Amino acid sequence: MKKYIAVLAGGVFCLLSLADSCPAQEDYWSVSAANWMQYWYFEDSFNFAEARRDSLDNRFIVDFDLGDFYAGVWLRILQLNRPDESSEETTQRYFGWRQNGFNIHAGNFYQVFDRGLTLNTFIDDNVYYDNNLDGIKASGLYDRFDFDFLSARGLESTTGERDYIFRGARGAVRPVDPFKIGFSYVRFKRNDFMNVNRSLNSNITGFNSRFVMGPIDLYGEYAVRRGKKPNPFTEGNGDGTYLSASLVFEKISLFSEYKNIINLIYPNPQNRFNAPPPASHSGRTLTDLAGAPGERGYQVGILISPTFDLNFEFAYSEAFSRSTPVDYYLGEKFAGVRWSATSDLIMNYSWDRIDYAFGFSGEDEIENYFDAYYYWRYNVTLSLAAFTRRFIPEGSEDYHENYLTLGFGLANKFQLNLGGSTSNWDTNPEGDPKKLAFIELTVRFPNHELVIFNGGERGGLICSSGICQSRPTFQGTRIVLFSRF
Repeated sequence: MKKYIAVLAGGVFCLLSLADSCPAQEDYWSVSAANWMQYWYFEDSFNFAEARRDSLDNRFIVDFDLGDFYAGVWLRILQLNRPDESSEETTQRYFGWRQNGFNIHAGNFYQVFDRGLTLNTFIDDNVYYDNNLDGIKASGLYDRFDFDFLSARGLESTTGERDYIFRGARGAVRPVDPFKIGFSYVRFKRNDFMNVNRSLNSNITGFNSRFVMGPIDLYGEYAVRRGKKPNPFTEGNGDGTYLSASLVFEKISLFSEYKNIINLIYPNPQNRFNAPPPASHSGRTLTDLAGAPGERGYQVGILISPTFDLNFEFAYSEAFSRSTPVDYYLGEKFAGVRWSATSDLIMNYSWDRIDYAFGFSGEDEIENYFDAYYYWRYNVTLSLAAFTRRFIPEGSEDYHENYLTLGFGLANKFQLNLGGSTSNWDTNPEGDPKKLAFIELTVRFPNHELVIFNGGERGGLICSSGICQSRPTFQGTRIVLFSRF
């Protein structure tokens, strides 16, 4: 233990002295770090007494590579306009040992079992989602088999406390090529008989198989949940099926997905630790959009590449809710093309239609997107991005949003973007302006990247990894500095 403490202390000293590497006995070990800082100065339309606010969010990540050992820590400083909502804390810290395919990790980590039906924890900054675990895990990766064991706690999104206890294991073996079979098991524990709103224990067991030979890739996974619902204390049993298939050739590829789940998500759609892939091009699911306890859906698509410079993509998906008071429906049609007209000009175009129905109401959405990059001379890049979004609510008038961005880049060191957006939505409940404009400058140094934004950025629904978030319109100044050491 004293040896490990001395090694970590030496790593901190090395970091502070900004050395790239430091000697540790006969070997060399290294320290790397990254800092991400974002500052906002913006208008607050909901606070007429104080119309201007500012906030700062800073994350500092440092990793020590100590030969067979490694360690790291994440520090976060969140200074919002209200001091009572601000915080300075260590959000993640970890220490581990790895050798010959075996790894022991203690502290914070992310873990996905197979396709996520039994366990799926990850970080996604696009939708501000982070459900990391805190505990210990052991993993092994070898030629014919691999495994994971873990015991950890999970975050409650509303309180920030680690109220959930996890025990989990998974393994997979490849007895003969091209077959691979595996299993996974997770036990979720959150007993508190003084609080009837807390979920009782649940167990989720999964089985999967994969077949890969030449251009063919087939995968199937089935999971079953046994447990209780929160209040009233009724049975919360459920299951889920996920299937995927792909066929890949030189000029054409086919892919498909299918999922069918009911009462599988734990503990709820808003704060979940397991979920199958979204099975849609936009990453949307009825589980997230409507909070549906069950969903049945599929996606099929094709990729066509007649030449190296020309690519087409087509996708179609549908999803239907299960066990909901009214029927929900989510459909998507996507078509896109990428064309390198010359060695200096690259263009992309896509058309995407999303149909969302809630009983006898709903709202459809159509997006047309186009961008182009022209490499002028050897160090100058000119870019254009334009897209329009048309919304078609049931029982009311259509409205649209139009976006345009012009860019100028110099030797990958400077990037200047000028853009804006317009909208004709007269009944916008947020009161957003119909016209917004912005200027954005990006400066790249050898180890740093600085982004300065000033103007207006229209909000809306953003989806990623099966999670959607409605972002408000931003008006003000934003400064982002990302540094690597």
